[in-house]
Amino acid sequence: MTITFLEVYQKNIAPVLEKIDLFLKTTPELLDIPHTAQLLHLSENEVRSIMYEEQIESITPATFFMIMYQGSSKICNLLQREWQRNSPQEYSIEDIAYIYHLSEEQIYAAVQKTGLAKITSENIHFLFSYIPVDLLQ
Repeated sequence: MTITFLEVYQKNIAPVLEKIDLFLKTTPELLDIPHTAQLLHLSENEVRSIMYEEQIESITPATFFMIMYQGSSKICNLLQREWQRNSPQEYSIEDIAYIYHLSEEQIYAAVQKTGLAKITSENIHFLFSYIPVDLLQ
């Protein structure tokens, strides 16, 4: 069965990012090891280990992102790859392939179908709707 990467993004990635964003904006005072572990899909032991290694005494919005950058979960890894690409204003095919673990060929084919001259944060989801993903991969 084939779906689009937009469906994967909307079901698996966007809700996690939205939950993190909302939590940090509305209840940063609740940042602690259990909440951080839950939000980042990490074990509490991994959060403690990162805090120890990075000499983080308490979790604040700033140290939350330090923990996220060191975390091993899929969402942490995705954000690490995005940051490594300096969160570009305009994405290259290579950027998207690297950040989202997609093949350059799939992205190139989607760019050809959409006719997009530039890939930005405003139209990347449109591009995602043209990238097929085989659920049996």
